Amino acid sequence: MSKKNLLILLGVGILALYLVLVAGIRWGDKTPPRIILKEPFTVVGPATLLSLRIEDDETGLQEVSIRIVQNLETFSLAAQHFPTHGELSLEAGTEHSFEFEITPYADGGIPRRRGPASLIVTARDYSWRELFEGNWARLNQDFTVKFTPPRLEILSSPLPISQGGSGVVFYRVSEDATRYGIQIGPAFFPGYPMPEEFSHFSLIAFPFNLPADEPIQLVAEDGLGNHAIHTLDLRVRSKKWRTRRIRITDRFITNTIMPIIAQTPDIEDQGNNLKNFLEVNSKLRRINDEQLLDLSTHTRQEFVWQGPFLQLSNSQVESAFADHRNYLYQGKVVDSEDHLGFDLAVTKQYPVEAANSGVVVLTEFLGIYGNAIVLDHGYGLQSLYAHLSSFEVKKGDRVAKGHIIARSGTTGLAAGDHLHFSLLLHGVHVNPLEWWDPHWVKTRISAKLRKHEQAEPEILSPQTLGPAPLGSTTQSDF
Repeated sequence: MSKKNLLILLGVGILALYLVLVAGIRWGDKTPPRIILKEPFTVVGPATLLSLRIEDDETGLQEVSIRIVQNLETFSLAAQHFPTHGELSLEAGTEHSFEFEITPYADGGIPRRRGPASLIVTARDYSWRELFEGNWARLNQDFTVKFTPPRLEILSSPLPISQGGSGVVFYRVSEDATRYGIQIGPAFFPGYPMPEEFSHFSLIAFPFNLPADEPIQLVAEDGLGNHAIHTLDLRVRSKKWRTRRIRITDRFITNTIMPIIAQTPDIEDQGNNLKNFLEVNSKLRRINDEQLLDLSTHTRQEFVWQGPFLQLSNSQVESAFADHRNYLYQGKVVDSEDHLGFDLAVTKQYPVEAANSGVVVLTEFLGIYGNAIVLDHGYGLQSLYAHLSSFEVKKGDRVAKGHIIARSGTTGLAAGDHLHFSLLLHGVHVNPLEWWDPHWVKTRISAKLRKHEQAEPEILSPQTLGPAPLGSTTQSDF
């Protein structure tokens, strides 16, 4: 045999071995592609996400098809063919996985119709089995479509509310609602089921800085993208707030602002007195507001408080709720903020009582508020005690109205020893004057909820106040 023929024979043999190897791989692939639904797709609405993954570890994906069939009509979501490395290549398909996400009913491409529907997903690989057709996989998922929003019912006409004031709204929502409550501008007040009744309520606060004609809306959603909105016929009384001018000195910045920066990882020394003041008075104030809002999401679903709230005993009011403050530095207005609480002064390191029964949810240094305590009174109602010199309780304690929880001080953004007291509903500051008023609490809140108030479990009993320390103060916070 000549050398040429030998080389031809050797080449043919190598080719044959290669074809046998390719055939072994292609025919040896008996496993169809895997179709994986990454999110449930059984009840589908306008915002329901279809998320799936298709995999083939061996010869790779050749084609996929994703479609919805409803009322004998087919709607294609995806139809894709994947390339190959070559018909006789060992690696076969170039793609071994396919990710797909879409919200089918979001843009109106598929009509929102009632009736049964099915999701059909097919995929095949580059196997030579089934007469070179490859291995097929099919997913047939029946689902229910839902395009009707939850049902809303107002159970009584809400009483008028003031800017910065509080109230309660009673209503009913259908069982398909997954989130519901009262929306006032950017503020949302979640709803809760009334104990042992097929109705719901929300404690609400009308933000002090929103116009009186801001819509108050009962809203509900079902988690599928269906929303219901009902605008309440609720009258809002306008309020006027005081404006004050506060002068800032370099000494104040050194003695008060710098210690706050030193204890707060969220902000840094700007190397400039004015910038440091603005970093605390503006930026840190916003951060602290977000922290209080986040704290409100962990409220207890029970009535922990009873009756009117207490103003700090023997105290004088140094600053009131929603005082608007213009800050002057070197004769110029450099910032404007609102004081959302009451500054109450008695004497230095005066015993601070719990304004009402509650659960301690925070005892720590809180930026502009200094050493602070937050009590949760249930259903989004929380009280804040700030500028404290020391704590008498710890997080998790249940305390009774009048129990001594701390001592007043000068920590945080304070010019002298006093207590800053705030009340919040789901992170929105409200006017404590209402909650200090027994008649208001009785007629506007307690009378409507009294039968649902629960007896308090074992709690720390009120302590008798001893003689107040000597030395008075008339300083407020900033």
